[in-house]
Amino acid sequence: MKRLIGVTLASLIAFAFPMTADATAAASPEVSQKAPSQTQLQQLDRVATAHSALGVFGETGTSNPLLVLPSGTSAAEKAQVKAKIPVGLKVRIKISKLTRNEVSGVFKTLKEAKWHKDARKYGVGYAYDGEKDKVVVNLEAPRSAASSLQSRFPNSVETMPGRFTPNNNRFNDYSPFWGGGAINGGGMTCTAGFTVKHKVDGQKQMITASHCFDWNTEVRTPTGNSLGRVTRIHQWIDAEAITGNNYTGRIYTGGYAASESNAWVSNYTDWMYWGRKLCVSGQTTFNHCGHPISYSTYGFCYMWFGSWHCVDQNDAFLMDRGGTNNPCYCNGNFTKPGDSGAPVYEQGAWGDAIIAGIHHGAAWNYNGADRMINIRAATILRSMNADMVYGDS
Repeated sequence: MKRLIGVTLASLIAFAFPMTADATAAASPEVSQKAPSQTQLQQLDRVATAHSALGVFGETGTSNPLLVLPSGTSAAEKAQVKAKIPVGLKVRIKISKLTRNEVSGVFKTLKEAKWHKDARKYGVGYAYDGEKDKVVVNLEAPRSAASSLQSRFPNSVETMPGRFTPNNNRFNDYSPFWGGGAINGGGMTCTAGFTVKHKVDGQKQMITASHCFDWNTEVRTPTGNSLGRVTRIHQWIDAEAITGNNYTGRIYTGGYAASESNAWVSNYTDWMYWGRKLCVSGQTTFNHCGHPISYSTYGFCYMWFGSWHCVDQNDAFLMDRGGTNNPCYCNGNFTKPGDSGAPVYEQGAWGDAIIAGIHHGAAWNYNGADRMINIRAATILRSMNADMVYGDS
């Protein structure tokens, strides 16, 4: 299935105490430093289970695991655990600052999705981590959601990015549709850009390049799913809106045809400073990154179904293909026909996408430093009188 965010989180989460993971305790100096055997690890797990440990932790395959006992464990019981450590294992033993009930309480809160008003929209994974002595929570969610969880459990939770949402690929997308998907109509092949919400009526629309489809063209995926029809065309910025279905704030980011990779849209930017590195995710060349902005303003004119239109230099920008070959650094990936309309974005720190615009076309340079032409997202939003749609809202 494409999206399981609204499904019971138990299907997305590993939330049991890791009794068979890695562990730790003290040992004599003459103990062997060889990697532990499976027999030793099995014996260690039995000790951890018998004493209600929070788990065994550390890098697998090492000879120095960590065994963590819950808060409230007596010194006498810790000594008993130490005495039962299998011969030949050098194990660290630590008493946590958290009780077993405190850890279980965090798990329960996450599973019941009561920690944030939109908690059931987000993928989440969690487990107690003995090295950190905290419950580490991986969230497929905006930073604001992470802050909400962190403030609720300031001393027992650490949040990190994660991805848990199964989905289809960009060639067989279905409602609610995402940006970056392959789209066809009227004999043209292009790429969906990003989702906006019209300020007047709240209607969601999918943005792509206006040189792709004419008025009222029905736009479909390669597998025949209808995204809707072209209802708004702004030739002066080479952008149009597709209306008539449900769309959401995610974009496909896979690097090959069958990839399910995606990112949720967390913001947009109008700061096109020289050298800022961006990505583009089209249906022909797929996802590629590392493209530095070379011209923050760039004007151009193009043909739209027999008529001539010009885009002001303040509404478009150029980015180089980037690369590793000195001196031109121009051996990076480059867009091709079919990538028109694709989202251009910056990768966020949490698996998110900060939208910079949509892709228009190419400008070639004699020395191989070819450049990609893009329309600013902020220009599109102003022209369409729309707001960017974020995440799965």
